Amino acid sequence: MCIELKNSELIPTEFHEKNGDTNMFKVTIERNKCTSCGTCEDLCPEYFELAEDAFAHIKGSKKAEVEELELEDADCCIDAAESCPVMCIHVYEDGAEVI
Repeated sequence: MCIELKNSELIPTEFHEKNGDTNMFKVTIERNKCTSCGTCEDLCPEYFELAEDAFAHIKGSKKAEVEELELEDADCCIDAAESCPVMCIHVYEDGAEVI
């Protein structure tokens, strides 16, 4: 059984899932800063691809200067954000910037 620390108490993860108390992530990318290196696509092909214009694109989002997508799990997106040489990928958890 997985557990997580919340308010200094150990609470079963299943409790949060049943009660809708799961963390939400938002991933954004500033496409105008992208250098088309492809690192995000290599590390997280589930969510990133290089679009026809050769700049990174978040799959499932509308193409725009700044794209965003809400997710329940952002593990590989965090890896992509940490590895982006120009830091144009940002990940937020419940509204607070993670990276």
